[in-house]
Amino acid sequence: MASYETDLGAFTFATSNSNALAVSNVAALAIFCSSSSGVFTVQVEQSSTGTVFLDLQSAGSDVTITAPNVLVINPSPFRQVRLASTYGSTGSTSGAIAAAGGTGFLLLGTFSVRG
Repeated sequence: MASYETDLGAFTFATSNSNALAVSNVAALAIFCSSSSGVFTVQVEQSSTGTVFLDLQSAGSDVTITAPNVLVINPSPFRQVRLASTYGSTGSTSGAIAAAGGTGFLLLGTFSVRG
């Protein structure tokens, strides 16, 4: 069995939540946060078309990421992942979140290939 890594996209913000990125069939995820100055909670959705995102937890606490850090999720049984900003309210604008540090995110996935 071989594995390979691929760029799954970048998180962007239009509200206090980022866009959702599809992560179907991914064995593991790595979220790179290079230049953010805020705290962002990782949210996941079990289906590829669903809209009910839940905060990812580990040992009873929400999983968050700040810069400069990398967060690895292994295994990854989810179909979608997004980030939620603790900055502002639901009506926060993308400019306000970007000004608060909501930039510099990249999502990488590891896939296993059976041959």
